[in-house]
Amino acid sequence: VSRAGAGIFVADVLGYAFSPAFVRLFESHDEAVFDYLRFRRDLEGLAADRAAKYASDTDLRVIQTLYDKMESAHTKSNPDAEARLDAEFHLSIISASPHVVLLHMMRSMYDLLRKGVFYNRKMMFKHRVTRSKLFEQHSAINSALQAREPSAARAAIEAHLDYVEQMLNQQKAAERNEAIAQQRYANEKRRG
Repeated sequence: VSRAGAGIFVADVLGYAFSPAFVRLFESHDEAVFDYLRFRRDLEGLAADRAAKYASDTDLRVIQTLYDKMESAHTKSNPDAEARLDAEFHLSIISASPHVVLLHMMRSMYDLLRKGVFYNRKMMFKHRVTRSKLFEQHSAINSALQAREPSAARAAIEAHLDYVEQMLNQQKAAERNEAIAQQRYANEKRRG
């Protein structure tokens, strides 16, 4: 886009795939978040399949480079960097799947994900066991893509996002349990 007297800038098209009312739904209803994850699983599975088939060699080098950066962040125990690189890694796969509509939808979703609209992704990367499991899953995704194995790439993405859903379920349950425990504690303090 051009701005009078200011120059030309990259247009901000991210986030426009979802209306503000739809975004509020994700912020306030757990079931909508799980629908988001299932939708993302289906679309990313398709994107991984297409990337394994149609990505250029340069696309695969971009994916490999981001995977290598994730590996470095993982060995340095840097969960914030690992969470950021996770999103970039997934977007690089979608970008390599040559499908403009899919790319626009997923970029919009990832922009909202980075802002914490769906859930706090960084929480998953703060637990060592979960981080290791996520890294193993990203390794399987990358290996399938680099080998140009569409069904293996799709299966690896689907297994990864199934795991993310499972972890999110556990996180939500822990949050509910903590809220109940805090209520019990407050009640006990009041009783004296």
